[in-house]
Amino acid sequence: MTSKQIQATLFIGATIIMLLFLKLMFDISGSMREMTGYMSAMSQDVRDMNVSMRSMNDSILRMEKSIDGMGRAFSQGSEQFKQWNPAGMMQQVLPGNNQRTR
Repeated sequence: MTSKQIQATLFIGATIIMLLFLKLMFDISGSMREMTGYMSAMSQDVRDMNVSMRSMNDSILRMEKSIDGMGRAFSQGSEQFKQWNPAGMMQQVLPGNNQRTR
């Protein structure tokens, strides 16, 4: 091989390597764009999840207040029920009770 053939072969090889490098850089750039899109979507999903968690927290607090109110109402209702003396009421209604009038 002559010197000119070696130079031409090296030039062609360098050109091929440069084209492969450019293709690689183009592919990496496309992958970075795609990954940036995924990151943006994920960031929006995290923001949406944060809003949902705040809403869920508010709902849980409202449920807690409702349950507490139900507990208080049940407690007050059972106290009133005891004051009515249901056993005494039943005795008055049952047949054979001498206090009943006809």
